[in-house]
Amino acid sequence: MAVEGVLEVGVAVKDLDEAMKRFVDVLGVTPGRTDIYDRYGMRFNLCSLGGVYFEFIESITSDGAMARSVERRGEGVHHIALKVTDLDETMEQWRRLGIRFTEEEPLYLDVSYGRVKFTFAHPASLHGVLIELIEIL
Repeated sequence: MAVEGVLEVGVAVKDLDEAMKRFVDVLGVTPGRTDIYDRYGMRFNLCSLGGVYFEFIESITSDGAMARSVERRGEGVHHIALKVTDLDETMEQWRRLGIRFTEEEPLYLDVSYGRVKFTFAHPASLHGVLIELIEIL
């Protein structure tokens, strides 16, 4: 298993454009393209800063996972994404360590920095922290 480091910090927001503008003005992040991911009912933008991405995530449905998250917890850090060299191998090793995943099989998505294979470790397995594992293909 090779976890290479932190790739993204996912931030749940009510207004994607407003959040991006604020982080551009304050931190100088560089916005990427805004994408929609229908499976989770969200739109997002990966803004880069020093080799790490802030993934600003806004719900586009009233009943999606992001909408529920913002309603329950408010805006803020949603997850931390780690870059891995081999997602299948990492999932296998983490399962042996008792880690559960939110999806049984990895998902695939095209994002601003390339095609990715990803999954989320269930936060109950990691002391309440939602960890996303990403392999860049």
